[in-house]
Amino acid sequence: MMNELQRLLGHTFRNEDLLREALTHRSFHEGSKKALPDNEKLEFLGDSVINLVVTEFLFRRFRDAREGELSKLKAHLVSSNFLFQVARTIRLGDFVLLGRGEEQNNGRRNRRIVASTFEALAGAVYLDGGFRAARTVLLPFFQSAIDEMGREGRRIRINDFKSELQERMQSRKDSPPEYHLIAERGKLPRMEFTMAVMIGGKEFARGVGETRRQAEQDAASRALHKMDGVPVDGQLSSVFFLTHD
Repeated sequence: MMNELQRLLGHTFRNEDLLREALTHRSFHEGSKKALPDNEKLEFLGDSVINLVVTEFLFRRFRDAREGELSKLKAHLVSSNFLFQVARTIRLGDFVLLGRGEEQNNGRRNRRIVASTFEALAGAVYLDGGFRAARTVLLPFFQSAIDEMGREGRRIRINDFKSELQERMQSRKDSPPEYHLIAERGKLPRMEFTMAVMIGGKEFARGVGETRRQAEQDAASRALHKMDGVPVDGQLSSVFFLTHD
């Protein structure tokens, strides 16, 4: 399995212990009396590696963009929602080493676990081969995402789903949507919120995010998709478009 993941990454580890550590969720060693390594420290390192790779890429690719625009796009590209989608393209969840409890709780499909493992993997590649190797592995994921958003040289803007939903309700002369907290899970700094958007006093859609604002945006996006009869696959918070100046 390790060889398959290395093939998908396009990087052969000189130190495979780093790869194994990157894939080891803390639950894997539950019950052990020894202090065995898991991927949390590599996740900490990988977060910074990904940020640097993405920042350099955006700086070089969009030289005429404003700092605020680049910051918004970067926030999207390094978010756990986006990293989860990236990790799914290499089936990373299939390779994570989990404890029995997380395995039974469908941990291989857990957004937080998979996204964090991707960050740990970035840290492991950096330690194994340096920044050049990390950039070589990571950059194609973000380049392809930008290519899908639009052609190079266009201005970036964020699509505010809450505002769009509000405007649509106003155009119909309906009451404005309301957002209610359904659940919150985890502990700082890794929280997960579930928000419901209420239309006409009834729940219309739910969204999930690391903050209430992200969850509200996700709920609004899902509500708009539902109104338009378009299926939604995965998290859609903070979707960006590249548009003409």
